[in-house]
Amino acid sequence: MLRNFEEQTSKLTDQELNIADIVRKSLTKYKGKSYAIAGSKICSGFNNNTDFRLTGVRLRKIMNYLRNQGEPICSNSKGYFYPEDNEEILDTITSIQQRIDSQKQIINQLKKHL
Repeated sequence: MLRNFEEQTSKLTDQELNIADIVRKSLTKYKGKSYAIAGSKICSGFNNNTDFRLTGVRLRKIMNYLRNQGEPICSNSKGYFYPEDNEEILDTITSIQQRIDSQKQIINQLKKHL
C-alpha cells in the first residue's frame, strides 16, 4: 500500500484475486508485442460483462501481483502481453528500469527542498 494512495493501492480483495486468475488465463491468448491488449480494453471487458467495476489502477495492481507471482507479463505503449521471445522481456525490463530511474531523479530533486 502506498502512502497517500491507500485506497487505490490496497491489497487485492478475494474478488480481485479471482479476476487476476481470469486475466492471467485470458492474457495467454495475447502472445507477442504485436498482439498487446490495452488495459482499457481489459477493464471494459470486465465492466461490460460483470457487476464488478475494474479500474485502470486496480488492473495495474493485478498485473503487479501476477508479475510478482512469476508471470512474465510484458507491456508496452499498446498494452499487456505474454512475451514471444527474450527480447520482449528485456524491453519490458528496460522500460521498468527507466521508470524507476526517473522516479529516483524526482526523489533527489524533492530532497533538495527539505
